[in-house]
Amino acid sequence: MSVVGTQFGKVIGAALISFLVASSSIAGTIGQKRCMILDKQLSGLVHKAKNPVPRSVSDLAEKAQSLCSKGKTAQGLRAYAKALKIMGSQPVFPSEQQPKARNKS
Repeated sequence: MSVVGTQFGKVIGAALISFLVASSSIAGTIGQKRCMILDKQLSGLVHKAKNPVPRSVSDLAEKAQSLCSKGKTAQGLRAYAKALKIMGSQPVFPSEQQPKARNKS
């Protein structure tokens, strides 16, 4: 293999590695944002609750926070979803909400 071929291979390899690292960090950022959204939803429900909150909700919230902080966002989001279900709600992400109905005037 020529020197030019070897250099070209190194450049392509470095570009591929850079792309893979960048795409995984973007996915991590989206997951972290979703973790924060569900954490706020759950916190709001807990603060508004008139009855004592089940211990399982607190345990799941702690587990979810731990998983999300370790980069295991999919598992953290599932834990948040379970806690929200116990509280009688479901996860809602702002981009997935339905648009407001228009007034027909």
